[in-house]
Amino acid sequence: IEERFAIQLPDTLPPEVACPLICGGGTVFEAIVDYVESGKSVAIASIGGLGTAAIRFARLFGGQVTALSRSEAKRGGAMKAGAHFFEACLGDVDKMADLAGKFDVILDTNPTNPDIGPYMGMLKINGTYCKVGIPAASDMNFTYAWIPTIFTQKKIAGSIVTGTRRMKRMMELAGNELDVFGKDNEEWHTETVHMTEVNEAMDKLQQGKAGHTYRYILKWDK
Repeated sequence: IEERFAIQLPDTLPPEVACPLICGGGTVFEAIVDYVESGKSVAIASIGGLGTAAIRFARLFGGQVTALSRSEAKRGGAMKAGAHFFEACLGDVDKMADLAGKFDVILDTNPTNPDIGPYMGMLKINGTYCKVGIPAASDMNFTYAWIPTIFTQKKIAGSIVTGTRRMKRMMELAGNELDVFGKDNEEWHTETVHMTEVNEAMDKLQQGKAGHTYRYILKWDK
Protein backbone atom coordinates (compact mmCIF):
# COMPACT_ATOMS: atom_id res chain seq x y z
CA ILE A 1 0.00 0.00 0.00
CA GLU A 2 1.39 3.41 -0.94
CA GLU A 3 2.04 5.73 1.97
CA ARG A 4 -0.38 8.38 0.65
CA PHE A 5 -3.26 5.95 1.10
CA ALA A 6 -2.41 5.15 4.73
CA ILE A 7 -4.34 6.81 7.56
CA GLN A 8 -2.57 7.63 10.81
CA LEU A 9 -4.79 6.77 13.73
CA PRO A 10 -4.85 9.17 16.68
CA ASP A 11 -3.11 7.68 19.70
CA THR A 12 -6.10 8.73 21.77
CA LEU A 13 -8.55 6.44 19.94
CA PRO A 14 -8.68 2.78 21.02
CA PRO A 15 -9.18 0.12 18.29
CA GLU A 16 -12.76 -0.43 19.49
CA VAL A 17 -13.53 3.10 18.28
CA ALA A 18 -11.03 3.65 15.46
CA CYS A 19 -11.91 0.51 13.49
CA PRO A 20 -15.67 1.17 13.26
CA LEU A 21 -14.95 4.77 12.26
CA ILE A 22 -12.72 3.70 9.36
CA CYS A 23 -15.56 1.54 8.05
CA GLY A 24 -19.01 2.76 9.05
CA GLY A 25 -17.83 6.19 10.11
CA GLY A 26 -16.28 6.88 6.73
CA THR A 27 -19.46 5.74 4.98
CA VAL A 28 -21.63 8.36 6.68
CA PHE A 29 -19.00 11.12 7.08
CA GLU A 30 -18.97 11.93 3.37
CA ALA A 31 -22.70 12.61 3.39
CA ILE A 32 -22.53 14.52 6.68
CA VAL A 33 -19.89 16.87 5.28
CA ASP A 34 -21.83 17.38 2.05
CA TYR A 35 -25.33 17.95 3.45
CA VAL A 36 -25.35 18.76 7.19
CA GLU A 37 -24.99 22.36 8.36
CA SER A 38 -25.50 24.04 11.69
CA GLY A 39 -29.18 24.43 12.52
CA LYS A 40 -30.39 21.96 9.89
CA SER A 41 -32.99 19.38 10.88
CA VAL A 42 -31.35 16.01 10.19
CA ALA A 43 -32.98 12.58 10.32
CA ILE A 44 -30.87 9.43 10.57
CA ALA A 45 -32.88 6.47 9.33
CA SER A 46 -32.07 3.04 10.78
CA ILE A 47 -29.92 2.94 13.91
CA GLY A 48 -27.19 0.35 13.63
CA GLY A 49 -23.45 0.81 13.25
CA LEU A 50 -23.79 3.40 10.46
CA GLY A 51 -26.68 5.19 12.10
CA THR A 52 -24.94 5.49 15.45
CA ALA A 53 -21.85 7.07 13.86
CA ALA A 54 -24.06 9.37 11.76
CA ILE A 55 -25.84 10.66 14.87
CA ARG A 56 -22.52 11.60 16.47
CA PHE A 57 -21.15 13.36 13.40
CA ALA A 58 -24.41 15.16 12.62
CA ARG A 59 -24.41 16.55 16.16
CA LEU A 60 -20.81 17.73 15.82
CA PHE A 61 -21.73 19.55 12.60
CA GLY A 62 -24.51 21.40 14.41
CA GLY A 63 -27.53 19.44 13.18
CA GLN A 64 -30.77 19.00 15.10
CA VAL A 65 -30.77 15.22 14.98
CA THR A 66 -33.76 12.88 14.95
CA ALA A 67 -33.19 9.12 14.96
CA LEU A 68 -35.71 7.09 12.95
CA SER A 69 -36.28 3.40 13.64
CA ARG A 70 -38.95 0.71 13.30
CA SER A 71 -39.53 0.25 17.02
CA GLU A 72 -38.64 1.66 20.42
CA ALA A 73 -35.82 -0.87 20.85
CA LYS A 74 -33.10 1.53 19.66
CA ARG A 75 -34.33 4.62 21.51
CA GLY A 76 -31.91 4.35 24.44
CA GLY A 77 -28.84 3.81 22.26
CA ALA A 78 -29.80 6.57 19.84
CA MET A 79 -30.35 9.13 22.58
CA LYS A 80 -27.12 8.10 24.30
CA ALA A 81 -25.26 8.59 21.01
CA GLY A 82 -26.52 12.17 20.87
CA ALA A 83 -29.87 12.26 19.09
CA HIS A 84 -32.13 15.12 20.14
CA PHE A 85 -35.30 13.22 19.21
CA PHE A 86 -36.40 9.67 18.40
CA GLU A 87 -39.28 8.47 16.23
CA ALA A 88 -40.34 4.83 15.91
CA CYS A 89 -41.96 5.29 12.51
CA LEU A 90 -40.10 3.42 9.77
CA GLY A 91 -42.28 0.98 7.88
CA ASP A 92 -45.46 2.68 9.11
CA VAL A 93 -46.76 4.98 6.36
CA ASP A 94 -49.15 6.83 8.69
CA LYS A 95 -46.48 7.56 11.31
CA MET A 96 -44.07 8.74 8.62
CA ALA A 97 -46.80 10.99 7.20
CA ASP A 98 -47.17 12.60 10.63
CA LEU A 99 -43.61 13.89 10.14
CA ALA A 100 -44.36 15.56 6.78
CA GLY A 101 -42.12 18.51 5.94
CA LYS A 102 -40.00 18.12 9.08
CA PHE A 103 -36.44 17.48 7.87
CA ASP A 104 -33.86 19.29 5.76
CA VAL A 105 -31.84 16.10 5.34
CA ILE A 106 -32.63 12.41 5.68
CA LEU A 107 -29.63 10.08 5.75
CA ASP A 108 -30.82 6.52 5.10
CA THR A 109 -28.35 3.93 6.39
CA ASN A 110 -30.58 0.88 5.84
CA PRO A 111 -29.18 -1.60 3.25
CA THR A 112 -32.63 -2.30 1.79
CA ASN A 113 -34.57 -0.76 -1.10
CA PRO A 114 -37.56 1.04 0.48
CA ASP A 115 -40.42 2.94 -1.08
CA ILE A 116 -38.84 6.40 -0.96
CA GLY A 117 -42.19 8.18 -1.22
CA PRO A 118 -42.76 8.34 2.56
CA TYR A 119 -39.19 9.56 3.05
CA MET A 120 -39.60 12.30 0.46
CA GLY A 121 -42.78 13.36 2.20
CA MET A 122 -40.86 13.93 5.44
CA LEU A 123 -38.52 16.40 3.74
CA LYS A 124 -38.92 20.15 3.79
CA ILE A 125 -38.97 22.05 0.50
CA ASN A 126 -35.46 21.90 -1.00
CA GLY A 127 -34.60 18.98 1.29
CA THR A 128 -32.30 16.07 0.48
CA TYR A 129 -32.80 12.31 0.85
CA CYS A 130 -29.37 10.67 0.82
CA LYS A 131 -28.92 6.90 0.63
CA VAL A 132 -25.73 5.34 2.03
CA GLY A 133 -26.99 1.83 2.82
CA ILE A 134 -26.45 -0.27 -0.32
CA PRO A 135 -29.31 -2.64 -1.26
CA ALA A 136 -28.72 -6.07 -2.78
CA ALA A 137 -27.63 -6.06 -6.44
CA SER A 138 -30.84 -7.89 -7.34
CA ASP A 139 -32.98 -5.07 -5.89
CA MET A 140 -31.42 -1.78 -7.01
CA ASN A 141 -34.20 0.04 -8.88
CA PHE A 142 -36.64 2.59 -7.48
CA THR A 143 -39.23 5.02 -8.86
CA TYR A 144 -40.54 8.40 -7.80
CA ALA A 145 -42.73 11.02 -9.45
CA TRP A 146 -41.13 14.00 -11.21
CA ILE A 147 -43.84 16.58 -10.47
CA PRO A 148 -43.46 16.64 -6.65
CA THR A 149 -39.68 16.50 -7.05
CA ILE A 150 -39.61 19.51 -9.37
CA PHE A 151 -42.15 21.68 -7.58
CA THR A 152 -40.65 21.12 -4.13
CA GLN A 153 -37.02 21.18 -5.35
CA LYS A 154 -36.27 18.08 -3.29
CA LYS A 155 -33.21 16.02 -4.11
CA ILE A 156 -32.45 12.30 -4.13
CA ALA A 157 -28.76 11.51 -3.65
CA GLY A 158 -26.38 8.69 -2.91
CA SER A 159 -23.06 8.78 -1.10
CA ILE A 160 -20.17 6.34 -0.90
CA VAL A 161 -17.40 5.96 1.69
CA THR A 162 -15.13 8.98 2.01
CA GLY A 163 -11.75 9.30 0.32
CA THR A 164 -8.34 9.68 1.93
CA ARG A 165 -8.50 13.45 2.51
CA ARG A 166 -11.80 13.40 4.36
CA MET A 167 -10.92 10.17 6.12
CA LYS A 168 -7.92 11.95 7.66
CA ARG A 169 -10.15 14.85 8.63
CA MET A 170 -12.65 12.48 10.20
CA MET A 171 -10.04 10.69 12.30
CA GLU A 172 -8.52 13.98 13.48
CA LEU A 173 -11.98 15.20 14.44
CA ALA A 174 -12.73 12.02 16.37
CA GLY A 175 -9.36 12.17 18.11
CA ASN A 176 -10.11 15.71 19.26
CA GLU A 177 -13.65 14.89 20.41
CA LEU A 178 -13.02 12.07 22.86
CA ASP A 179 -16.01 13.08 24.96
CA VAL A 180 -18.15 12.14 21.95
CA PHE A 181 -16.27 9.22 20.40
CA GLY A 182 -14.09 7.67 23.08
CA LYS A 183 -15.93 7.86 26.36
CA ASP A 184 -17.70 4.49 26.12
CA ASN A 185 -16.16 1.86 23.86
CA GLU A 186 -19.05 -0.54 24.48
CA GLU A 187 -21.41 1.78 22.59
CA TRP A 188 -19.66 0.81 19.34
CA HIS A 189 -20.79 -2.82 19.74
CA THR A 190 -17.49 -4.32 18.61
CA GLU A 191 -15.94 -7.67 19.39
CA THR A 192 -12.21 -8.30 19.12
CA VAL A 193 -11.18 -11.72 17.82
CA HIS A 194 -7.88 -13.17 16.71
CA MET A 195 -7.12 -13.23 12.98
CA THR A 196 -7.31 -17.03 13.07
CA GLU A 197 -11.03 -16.71 13.95
CA VAL A 198 -11.92 -14.62 10.91
CA ASN A 199 -13.91 -17.42 9.24
CA GLU A 200 -16.02 -17.97 12.34
CA ALA A 201 -16.70 -14.25 12.59
CA MET A 202 -17.73 -14.05 8.93
CA ASP A 203 -20.05 -17.02 9.36
CA LYS A 204 -21.80 -15.30 12.28
CA LEU A 205 -22.29 -12.13 10.24
CA GLN A 206 -23.60 -13.97 7.18
CA GLN A 207 -25.97 -16.09 9.27
CA GLY A 208 -27.22 -13.17 11.35
CA LYS A 209 -25.83 -14.67 14.56
CA ALA A 210 -23.58 -11.79 15.59
CA GLY A 211 -26.08 -10.56 18.17
CA HIS A 212 -25.41 -6.96 19.17
CA THR A 213 -21.97 -6.96 17.54
CA TYR A 214 -21.86 -4.34 14.74
CA ARG A 215 -18.17 -4.84 13.89
CA TYR A 216 -15.54 -7.53 14.43
CA ILE A 217 -11.99 -6.28 15.03
CA LEU A 218 -9.31 -8.70 13.88
CA LYS A 219 -6.27 -8.74 16.12
CA TRP A 220 -2.97 -10.01 14.77
CA ASP A 221 -0.39 -11.02 17.36
CA LYS A 222 1.69 -14.03 18.29
